[in-house]
Amino acid sequence: MRNIRANRFWYSGFIIGIFSFLIYIVTCNPIADYPQSTTEGFNEAALSLIEAMDLDVDPCQDFYQFACGGWIKKNPIPQSKSRWSQIDVLRDRLINDLKMILEQDVDDQDPKPLNSARKIYKACMNTRAIQNLGLKPLIDVLENYGGWPITKSFHEEIHFDWKAVTASLRTMYRISYFISVYNDMDNYDTQRSSIYVDQGSLTLPQNILLNPKDHQKIIEAYFVYVSESAKAIRNALGSADVTDEQIDSDVGDLLQFEFELANITIPAEARRDNSRMYNPMLLTEIQSWTDEFSCKTHQAQMDWFDYINKIYSTVNVNISTHERIIIVEKEYLQNLFALLDKTSTRVVANYIMWRLVRLLSPETSSKMNNLAINFSKALYGNPQSETRMNSCVNQVNSVLGFAVSGKYVEKHFQGNIKTQVDLMIKNLKATFVKTIAEADWMDDTTKAIAKEKVDYMIELVGFPDWITKKQDLETYYYDGLVISANDHFKNIQNVNVRLTRDGLRSLRRKTNRTRWITFPSIVNAFYAPKYNSISFPAGILQPPYFGLNGRSAAMNYGGIGVVIGHEITHGFDDKAKWLVIIETVFFAKALHFLLKSTTNTLNGITTLGENMADYGGVREAFVAYRNYIAANGAEPPLPGLERFTSEQFILSPNFANTIECSVRNFRKTLVPLISSGSNPRLHRVIHTFHYFKTLLESLSVLQVQ
Repeated sequence: MRNIRANRFWYSGFIIGIFSFLIYIVTCNPIADYPQSTTEGFNEAALSLIEAMDLDVDPCQDFYQFACGGWIKKNPIPQSKSRWSQIDVLRDRLINDLKMILEQDVDDQDPKPLNSARKIYKACMNTRAIQNLGLKPLIDVLENYGGWPITKSFHEEIHFDWKAVTASLRTMYRISYFISVYNDMDNYDTQRSSIYVDQGSLTLPQNILLNPKDHQKIIEAYFVYVSESAKAIRNALGSADVTDEQIDSDVGDLLQFEFELANITIPAEARRDNSRMYNPMLLTEIQSWTDEFSCKTHQAQMDWFDYINKIYSTVNVNISTHERIIIVEKEYLQNLFALLDKTSTRVVANYIMWRLVRLLSPETSSKMNNLAINFSKALYGNPQSETRMNSCVNQVNSVLGFAVSGKYVEKHFQGNIKTQVDLMIKNLKATFVKTIAEADWMDDTTKAIAKEKVDYMIELVGFPDWITKKQDLETYYYDGLVISANDHFKNIQNVNVRLTRDGLRSLRRKTNRTRWITFPSIVNAFYAPKYNSISFPAGILQPPYFGLNGRSAAMNYGGIGVVIGHEITHGFDDKAKWLVIIETVFFAKALHFLLKSTTNTLNGITTLGENMADYGGVREAFVAYRNYIAANGAEPPLPGLERFTSEQFILSPNFANTIECSVRNFRKTLVPLISSGSNPRLHRVIHTFHYFKTLLESLSVLQVQ
């Protein structure tokens, strides 16, 4: 699952190593009292699994087809998707559940934030009102920052201060162009938050911008997207003297700038060393450092106090000239100012205003929305777009997720699920600690630190209790939030401003390790390194990952058990901080989890952490389930799957089917992969089992394809 890479947690002066890949262990720590009979839940689980498998295939010849062949045959990729997997099926189900909640009428008995979410949804679905407003809301925003030069005459003088504009945009829309400024828990002082200054984001996956000739069709589609967006705004402004040729010339210059910006951006594979990216400096020290860059133009000179203060003054947070700032990418900043020094103000302004147009234009007219949809089709290869309903539900959930989650868990979450999952986590953590104790490559000090980190790892399961309490939910969300049932564009602005400024205000607050970093209404799981917490939201705690009512423990361990182990393992992957004495040994062992080849689609460096977590999750769940049956007795086999022992079943067809069955095609797979931190699901199954010899032996599979 997902590792929140922006949040790295450190114990002061240490952090350790990896674990369950190296030593086989068995412990005994009984957990939940699962039923020991062929109940209705057993039969339903067996039927769904058998239908997903292809039992005619020899697992030694094609294990993935054996485990997933039936599911793949019955689940063609929807036209609007770049892939389709078990987790996507659950996400689709979640969207429908949330839709039922959001389509209900406003009810004064419900919390105000939930009613606000319903208003946002209805305004989003009101395409007639959106169409009637046209481009005016977007143009008003652009004009507030001096307009988009590409839609104006070449002869018009440009007065554009990118620092003032981007500082303002940071406080309005949670966006960062050129420079990313945010506050988060300090890597080395977990009691405080610090301001971080990092490189900004790009408009496209970096690999595409670095190799445009290899992705010519996507670049051409992107050119059309920018050009047609500019022409639509020009027409709305009535700028008759701005020709199509002038716009296309500006777009060409803008694209060239994007190529150069991508070239100085530090790639993901180089951003796995957190100590390199932790450079604390006082504001005065940063100022002296950047003043030495010898840039000639005002555009390439930065008043850091003024810039940071412009951002935090909007929430009345005082910044002093001696504020402690963490610089993440020093080389990038130096190269950025050199690039800006040689770039015209027109190009810089066109780039920043284009980023704003791209962010907000889909919330305006159908023409602008269709331009965004058509480019998305070209980028990801999807013949169709998402339905308006899906888009609106996802948008509401992304901005008011806690508001809708309260009603979601009330309707769809059984109360005793938390208890059962907590017990599974306890057993998996004990398995992990036992593995550490028996590791022959870690010294006693490192083992003690590793155990301490596991002991202090916080578990967040299902949902925070406060979202079910009306007053608490209203306190969290409602202060100053204004929502209209008819103005979609304004709603998106207001919610973004509120959430953005709440984040900025947290700079001076005491850090809270039990804070939920995600909404419960999401199908995923997370490890937050800085908080040393693992999260399993309500959305993922359902079949096929987890279930009660007679479902076998083997299915739960092969489902959510693997996910739990995966997230625990992320606390000790290749991005962790290692003691010098074991660093060399660790990386020698870690390289075993590199793919044998690194190409433009499968990058063994960027996927290393996920490869390790996949293996750790499978191994820990396998051993923890052995502990379960040692304490509780063997479970009866599922009807129709009697050919499998419990060990063969838990992490072979069950794991592959529950977590990794998916369908893709190459055209739809290329772009997601070149910007992803994980491998395709087929490779994740094969690669994981390749290193898990205990399981292979239990399957009598000596060679995996």
